[in-house]
Amino acid sequence: MPPDMDKSHGAPNSSPGYETRDANTGGVLNFLVIMAVVLVLTGLVSWGVFRYFASHEQENAAASPFAGTRPLPQGPQLQVTPREDWLKYRAAQQHNLETYSWVNREKGIVSVPIDQAMDIIVKKGLPVQGQAAPSESPKPSDAAKPAEPAANGGKKP
Repeated sequence: MPPDMDKSHGAPNSSPGYETRDANTGGVLNFLVIMAVVLVLTGLVSWGVFRYFASHEQENAAASPFAGTRPLPQGPQLQVTPREDWLKYRAAQQHNLETYSWVNREKGIVSVPIDQAMDIIVKKGLPVQGQAAPSESPKPSDAAKPAEPAANGGKKP
């Protein structure tokens, strides 16, 4: 053992090397008793306040500004089977695109399959802005006439 390890670094030479005084037992006991009394009093006060508000709850319920408000909605509704839900939704959409159905029977509006609707659009064409929709196919005599130019007031140059 090195010679400087047995020195007690500033302690008096007559020191035994351990604590010779005992802890103040009276002070620790006084602290525990005071803490117990505070905890019991806090519990009693809390119980009394709770009882007071519970007894006055029925009287003050009608006076509360929140008495007539609607309740909060339930939490979010989670999908249990999202893949199956998506497949059902997609099948319903595909069914709507491929079948005939009434949209409004009184007005005579019908939903037709998408392929047939595209064929009808190709045959009839889309209406141009500013013109009325064609009610029937154009006559061959009308198609043979050249359209008059709108520039120069409709006059030929």
